[in-house]
Amino acid sequence: MWMSNGDQLVLMYCKTGDEPQLELHTINHNVYRLNTQGDIVWQVQRDDSNHPPGWWDELHRQARAEGLDGAREPFAEFLIEYADGSNNKTPMETLPLIDMWVPGCRIWLRGSAYQQYTLDPDTGIAKNVTKWPVRPW
Repeated sequence: MWMSNGDQLVLMYCKTGDEPQLELHTINHNVYRLNTQGDIVWQVQRDDSNHPPGWWDELHRQARAEGLDGAREPFAEFLIEYADGSNNKTPMETLPLIDMWVPGCRIWLRGSAYQQYTLDPDTGIAKNVTKWPVRPW
């Protein structure tokens, strides 16, 4: 996603089956802001304060019990919601691979599972806005 000053928001996600296995932290923080020189300004940080304390610990525990290295919950796509309530979906309900941020829009990050986040493009903080309860343990 292009920003008005030439920076880019980049979501690193692939699910074809032949993608390289990324380190656990990298896959769970797979959104970056790059400046015009291609330098990393920030790597996304999750704010899951709307979930109970220890939520990620429990996700990791369950994944490790299944033989994985931890819970892999990458962000899967950007959705831009414009000030008038419209969004950047195409008529076929798909999202473009490249888009332009405009002032006043909200950036949604959809998780690879069921989680929904809003992204602050200035700070890189993705706030989890998923309604509770979502999953019983």
